[in-house]
Amino acid sequence: MDGDNNRVNAQAPEGPPHPDTPLSPQPRNLALEAARNAVLDRLVADAPLTEILEDVVHRLEQLEPSMRATVLLMDPDGTRLTTGAAPSFPDYYVRGVDGMSIGEGQGSCGTAAFRRAPVIVSDVSTDPLWAPYPRSGPKVGFRACWSFPFYDGAGKVLGTFAVYFAEPREKDERIVQLIEGFSGLTALAVQKVRATTALRQAAAIIESTRDGVMVTDLERRIVSVNPAWCAITGFSAEEALGRAAREFRSELQDDAFYQDIWDQVAHQGYWQGEVWTRRKNGEIYPLWLKISRVHNDQGQPSHYVIVMTDISQLRESQARLERLAHYDPLTGLPNRLLVQSRLEHAIEQAAHHHSKVGVLCIDLDHFKTINESLGHPAGDELLRAIGKRLGTALRTEDTFARWAGDEFLVVVENVHHPDELATLAANLIQLTQEPFTLASGQTVYLGASIGIALYPQDAGNAPLLLQHTDTALHQAKDQGRNTYRFFTEAMGQTAQQHLELGRRLRMALEQGSFILHYQPKLDVATGRMVGCEALLRWNDPECGLTRPDLFIPFAEESGLIVPIGAWALETACRQARQWLDEGRAPLKMAVNLSARQLWQADLPERIGAILASTGLPPDMLELELTESMIMGHEAEAVERLGQLRAMGISLAIDDFGTGYSSLSYLKSLPIQTLKIDQSFVRNIPADHQDMEISAGIIALARKLNLKVVAEGVETVEQLDFLTEQGCDQYQGYLYSRPLPADQFERLHPPADLRQSA
Repeated sequence: MDGDNNRVNAQAPEGPPHPDTPLSPQPRNLALEAARNAVLDRLVADAPLTEILEDVVHRLEQLEPSMRATVLLMDPDGTRLTTGAAPSFPDYYVRGVDGMSIGEGQGSCGTAAFRRAPVIVSDVSTDPLWAPYPRSGPKVGFRACWSFPFYDGAGKVLGTFAVYFAEPREKDERIVQLIEGFSGLTALAVQKVRATTALRQAAAIIESTRDGVMVTDLERRIVSVNPAWCAITGFSAEEALGRAAREFRSELQDDAFYQDIWDQVAHQGYWQGEVWTRRKNGEIYPLWLKISRVHNDQGQPSHYVIVMTDISQLRESQARLERLAHYDPLTGLPNRLLVQSRLEHAIEQAAHHHSKVGVLCIDLDHFKTINESLGHPAGDELLRAIGKRLGTALRTEDTFARWAGDEFLVVVENVHHPDELATLAANLIQLTQEPFTLASGQTVYLGASIGIALYPQDAGNAPLLLQHTDTALHQAKDQGRNTYRFFTEAMGQTAQQHLELGRRLRMALEQGSFILHYQPKLDVATGRMVGCEALLRWNDPECGLTRPDLFIPFAEESGLIVPIGAWALETACRQARQWLDEGRAPLKMAVNLSARQLWQADLPERIGAILASTGLPPDMLELELTESMIMGHEAEAVERLGQLRAMGISLAIDDFGTGYSSLSYLKSLPIQTLKIDQSFVRNIPADHQDMEISAGIIALARKLNLKVVAEGVETVEQLDFLTEQGCDQYQGYLYSRPLPADQFERLHPPADLRQSA
């Protein structure tokens, strides 16, 4: 027991302890055994813990009359010590140390519990541990304090056993051994009483709980059930005991499901989840099940405890409440509350994934007139019909809700461009314009005005986004109805431009407005033309010849690049075959492949069909891909490109060095050529770094047995440098810009014309 920490009242110290008359080892051992038997008897008799601990202390003090003893117990949170037994100390001292903190410098007991080791203070008047409590020893009548922590079976400190001497006392192994023996008795008593108390509490809880509790042996045969289990299942305890737990399953979940459950219990010792089981009357119902593996005192698995909660009524009530709280009773669509919740969730996801969310507010034009002229039942019928019709234009992941009255709301996630929302709005307006035939045979006509807002451009939260959507809706109604408007005018203009661009590109495909230009590829060593690259051009009737960078990115994003790319590939192959038939020297035809084309499931079959229809040998076709198309899909790329290579087609990496260059994919992919991007060639020889990069790419290709083609060669100095570095081929304005087929043919005449020339 430690100092009074200034909380006790001054009283006269106790009288001196009994004279030191130690017992011999044999009687001491007998006394210790007697104490052990007394503790066990009291435990069997279910005596209170305080009574047991005081008896242990008295017996020790009788064995060693020169000392007094105390027992302090660790409180549940492990931060303080509380009094367990101190029969030979005055009440004021016991009250003073009750609740002592555990830590270094907290007297003998607080320090011993903190260190998890005995603390022997031979003289409290001189030891630093007792400096904060200078009056404690003289007041209570002790000069030495020895404190010993005691533990449970897992090594956790349960408390401290301390002895006090009236005079300074150095460590004595004989007494230390005696105290350690009594500390062990104290630990035994504390553990057994607490375990018995816990078992009683658990038994009372199990008997009174409304959850069903079933205990099985390791063979999963039932050894115990509580009354709640019987009430839930309809089986009596007598009908359950000895039966296998699996006999109470339903057929809704198969053996594999239960095998997964018990595999998890085997590995983790615990499982919880929903299962369906069967009552005695045959009814199948849902349970929330918790399975735990329990162990005996030796730490070996001994039983399984299964706690079950009948959730059938809860599920039914939840479903009814969910429907009432979140769905419009007239149309069956999500209501205002649910769509707001989903919009907030969509915005959270978009913020995390850096994506966009669109909101469309749809207001039916002239609905009030129809509602008033035909009556509210007809209006309700019309709203239901509109909800079904508009829902057909939406994706399953979109949220379509009735917002209020004759207004509907659509939440669109993962929006890439505003024109997607514009296209959707136009489709919805068109659907509302189609006539509705009511049950009465009456045909009615409607229209719709739509306001559109986009996260995060227009607003950073759901309320503001909805407010801006409403603003855009009013703009649409003010500007003539039966139309849509974006909250941001500039965004609306961009969306309109994209829609218009998409329309013109589709028309270009239908009317044959795309053409190919061809740029020669020259052998660096001989200067001979060995191939060409087919480059897409758009001869727009409105804007003339349009640069690829003005329409290719949009075609990629919109998916139009797939039919456009297929047209370019077939046209290039047909042209190459025609030149062969005209007697021109064979040229390898290079065609760019888009990412969307590469990952088409039937791409090899499509290309095979083109080669078969045009008659072009596969070894005369080279497909150019960019690094970004492959990164993140390396395993799939190895398979896909392997299929193309097996057909005899050559493969090249275009714009090498500008994307996510990786030696690992160069090693694993079946490519034959690297193309140095023109950005590294353009400033040669003025830019030393570009020269180093170009030289490095050439050297790398040499090591990997790949050919190198330099793009954008415009000067003799650039060609000289590339020649010196060992580049294989080049293309660029130094020899020729990309040319239409008829102009290209002048650079590549038939063999008979070359010979006559």
